[in-house]
Amino acid sequence: MDIKETLSNISSGQPTPGGGAVGWLAWGQGTALLRMVSNLTLKSKKWLEGHGPSESIISKTMGFEDTAINGYREDCKAYDTVVDAYRLDKEDPGRRSAIESASIIAAEVPLDLVSKVHEVSLLHIEINGNHNRNAHSDLMASKQLLATASIIGAYNVAANLPEIPDHKRQAIESKLSKMMDEIENMLSITLDWSES
Repeated sequence: MDIKETLSNISSGQPTPGGGAVGWLAWGQGTALLRMVSNLTLKSKKWLEGHGPSESIISKTMGFEDTAINGYREDCKAYDTVVDAYRLDKEDPGRRSAIESASIIAAEVPLDLVSKVHEVSLLHIEINGNHNRNAHSDLMASKQLLATASIIGAYNVAANLPEIPDHKRQAIESKLSKMMDEIENMLSITLDWSES
């Protein structure tokens, strides 16, 4: 994934890639910075207490780059599926079902993003305070990027809820709310997503 091309695609004026896809990139960057801090912590005996958590972080986030890129692509595909469903003829008896199905997928992709933030936020707890202090600003940048990714995910989940049947919508809302509350606690940060 070429950075210049990606930024150009985001800015092109097309609906995709949009905010949801960018959320996956923010998650990827936040995870990358957490791995960087872990690697720097492992390089010094001074931060010996952080070696175990650092090794755990590096192991548990292996392959994060592919996860971020796949999430980015899946978000674009999910949006396109919703658009295709709405373009079906209004007299088509399968249109309502197609919109509901597409909306569920389009809500599940950003919900998965929030879940990924949740997983990495747990790892933040493990290393915070035992990390290489020369990289403290990088750890804080990681935290802010993860928080941003979770907020983006929450907004994009909410954008797709109106077309989802009640029982499924309530399950998604409950799961989202629980994860967002836990992310706030783990990152010790206030997440302003209530308007979503």
